[in-house]
Amino acid sequence: MPVQFYDIFNGDADGICALQQLRLEEPRASVRFTPVTSTLERVNAATGDELTVLDISLRSNAADLGRLLDAGARLRWFDHHAAGVPPQHANLKAFIDTAPDTCTSLIVDRYLGGRQRLWAVVAAFGDNLQGPARRAAAELDLEAADLERLRELG
Repeated sequence: MPVQFYDIFNGDADGICALQQLRLEEPRASVRFTPVTSTLERVNAATGDELTVLDISLRSNAADLGRLLDAGARLRWFDHHAAGVPPQHANLKAFIDTAPDTCTSLIVDRYLGGRQRLWAVVAAFGDNLQGPARRAAAELDLEAADLERLRELG
């Protein structure tokens, strides 16, 4: 049976921009979920399936995370919410930073080495992180009008 890819993300600017960054760098067809309740309960993955989770609390989804790991799925989890203690599992790669001056898209930006930074700037503005957004944008050498457009988009 072929591997199925899943993208599970928060439907706000941060979750959408985090996914945009990753898919620009790692294009692939996937089943996409934007959970209204920010849970993974509707995801039924099998052995070898790959899940990317963005801007969704690991702590709130611990039971479903365990279920998916038990099913043999592989997960990459990017988030800035309080996570509790992520389980130690070979199939879980957690990129979590709960610092108050970050968002999921800035975490993805670090993961990607800044290669899709415009989207991280949009998301940081969208999460009302004006200072971090401007610091990230400083490396892009944008005109003031372009930076303002990114702020409005966020």
